[in-house]
Amino acid sequence: MFSINGVKWYVKFVRPNSSYLHRNDGSLTIGMCDNDTRTIYINETLQGKKLKKVLSHELTHAAMFSYEVFLSYEQEEVVADIIATYGEEIVSITNMLFEKIKMER
Repeated sequence: MFSINGVKWYVKFVRPNSSYLHRNDGSLTIGMCDNDTRTIYINETLQGKKLKKVLSHELTHAAMFSYEVFLSYEQEEVVADIIATYGEEIVSITNMLFEKIKMER
């Protein structure tokens, strides 16, 4: 369990064909963030970098729900994909630059 903005969330690994991984259109996905159960469901076969990217993507959805950021489905997916793909690099550069700025001031 973890919290975002005081909202408790859970991560549960499920079988690849789990009903928790079914989208509204009936298709299967490899990760799903359910705001009703406050649970992120992830295909249990994922490993390594793919698991990390899916977890980051779904955590972004959880953060948006927890902070009541309401976007269209398409916008939400773009934001989650950007953070999952480039977030680590952005945070790393931010931290490096921030340390330099602190030392110069």
